[in-house]
Amino acid sequence: MTIERYPHLFEPLQIRGVRLRNRIMQSAHAMSFNSPEGLTNDRDIHYHAARARGGIGLMITGNRLIHPTSNTFCRGYPYGYREEMIERDKALTDTVHRFGSHIFAQLNHFGAMGETHAMDDYRVLWSSSNIKSPVFGEMAKAMERSDMDEVVEGWVRSAEYSKLAGFDGVEVHLAHSYLLHQFISPLFNKRDDEYGGSFENRMRFPLEVIRAVREQVGPDFVVGIRLSMDEMVPGGMEINDWIEVARTVEATGDIDYIMATAGVYQSASYIMPPYDVPNGWLVDPIARLKRAVSVPVFSVSGIGSAGEAEAILARGDADMVAMTRAQIADPEFANKTREGREDEIYHCLRCNQGCVGRLFQGTSMTCQINPATGREEVFGPQTLDLAPAQKHWVVVGGGPAGMKAAEGLAKRGHRVTLLEKSGELGGQVNYVVRLPRRDSFAWITEDLKVHISKAGVNVRLNHTATVESVQALEPDGVIVATGSLPDRSGYSDINPLVHQVPGIDAEHVFTALDVLDHPERLGKRVLVIDDEGTRYSAGVTELLVENGHEVHVLTRWNALFHKLAVTLDQPVIYANLFAQGLTYTLNAWVSQIRGGDVDIFNLYTADEETLSGFDSIVLCIRHLPQQQLYFELKNVLPNVHRVGDCVTPRRTDHAIFEGFLAGREIFDNWKRYIEPGSIEQFKGPLSEEAFL
Repeated sequence: MTIERYPHLFEPLQIRGVRLRNRIMQSAHAMSFNSPEGLTNDRDIHYHAARARGGIGLMITGNRLIHPTSNTFCRGYPYGYREEMIERDKALTDTVHRFGSHIFAQLNHFGAMGETHAMDDYRVLWSSSNIKSPVFGEMAKAMERSDMDEVVEGWVRSAEYSKLAGFDGVEVHLAHSYLLHQFISPLFNKRDDEYGGSFENRMRFPLEVIRAVREQVGPDFVVGIRLSMDEMVPGGMEINDWIEVARTVEATGDIDYIMATAGVYQSASYIMPPYDVPNGWLVDPIARLKRAVSVPVFSVSGIGSAGEAEAILARGDADMVAMTRAQIADPEFANKTREGREDEIYHCLRCNQGCVGRLFQGTSMTCQINPATGREEVFGPQTLDLAPAQKHWVVVGGGPAGMKAAEGLAKRGHRVTLLEKSGELGGQVNYVVRLPRRDSFAWITEDLKVHISKAGVNVRLNHTATVESVQALEPDGVIVATGSLPDRSGYSDINPLVHQVPGIDAEHVFTALDVLDHPERLGKRVLVIDDEGTRYSAGVTELLVENGHEVHVLTRWNALFHKLAVTLDQPVIYANLFAQGLTYTLNAWVSQIRGGDVDIFNLYTADEETLSGFDSIVLCIRHLPQQQLYFELKNVLPNVHRVGDCVTPRRTDHAIFEGFLAGREIFDNWKRYIEPGSIEQFKGPLSEEAFL
């Protein structure tokens, strides 16, 4: 029945000698799973195996680097040019094929978009010209002809090794500001020789690379390209320019498909768009490309549902649809859709916190809502053991941590009672969704509601738990997930000897949660005091501005909402706020509140000044754990644990991760943590039993 609903989505696609079982794919994306030596390992294999088992048609590996000068972004990327990769990758491709999926290897060189301090030596960045990355700011060398020859050799060698390793195809990266894009685009190419200036000259080197790759792999092997549709910067290359690039490459006869994308480092929000960029924003430009070329076109555009993907395919706007983050969040997306279990899908929030945000923090990718992502070997479904005997667990608190704990315990066979003091589940997620463009967070609650219901969790709303009420349930174990509340003292670790700011208890001083509960209480002119630098304070500020308030932000940090840089939503937030007249003061903190006046001091010079004329003041500062019930229960019951913000307030991914561990009854601190490198070993080809 589901296949009848989505006939185009589950229709096979033939590309040269490869028959893809459906039109669902994951586009190339960085994971940083490969340990510093840059070799495929068990972590990489288990990640791809989970998605192959989940029914995906095609996966494309991210950024297999083709030359030592391309290893400059950060550690953990695979090195396609190393011969040792053949054996490692053969284990990967055999596993993917065992589960009926196919896999292409993306081959890339970062060019100027790196930083040589990422490695143990000091390498030289290579690019089309002497340019700097807008992110890292290190100058690249303009490549000489001999450098180009080396890079071509690297692409050829990497393509050869990919074919020998059993990949079904290779993809040459021509987008996202990387080396070949740097030759194509006038944004980066400032040369005055035969490789710069005219369109023909700028295309010369990319075409040399593609031709060399095709000659190496032969006529029967799939070769594709990843191509931008729009650089998304004023004066940059737009859709018509990229269609010309596509037609030029297609005319060579060397490629079999085009994987469309958009954005450059100057417009990084469009490379992996956060939820602030609407779903489907790139569908129309990709449809124009599709109608301009004859090779298959693969579409991206933040697509997260089978219905959206089916509509794109039915209109003929693309030949495959990438739902990359959708399957980072739920590797069983394809099977659940095909089997009519769409209600069981865990939905991607497109928050970029667990995936790209962690990469830009220099660590490996995971997922905000799926703790098993990137940790499949230790947390994948094949590792879930039923409880040896059914017990009765009581979970106190129906936020993300409590719901995730209840889900895991119930799915393992326990009887679970969940107590929630309010009339609805969700905890502080119910506040998050009231912020501008944060409604996707509702999926956390909605998805977990489905799963705890199907697992048989007994949910009791409007129940304020006490020691007596919990004891009356005669639990064998208790999970306390009572969350946190805002601290109203004005305390900041930047000024730790002041435990309460004078004047902070005035009636016109509110917490962020007060703003969401009673927006009508705020006056026209508002000061936001920001100790966080996150989307928490940014979201409250946006809400106030959008509701017509005149807002000034006072922050201890040296940039406004600086933590949004890694999740790529900072440019969107800035554009919205600056267009509406937001003002702000950096590097300062409050010393006293005197009615509508706030005395502040600079953190580095100690200079004092007064910000005047505020009707209301909003505190976006720390929360404190609600932990009293935990300690009371621990004094009278033997098996009591706590998770989430009532341990200490952090982000939602911490809460979900701790709930996940509690659901598996993993409480021992000597066993619950994943030591660095422990899941990045390579034990050789893995048997089928390893995934069952």
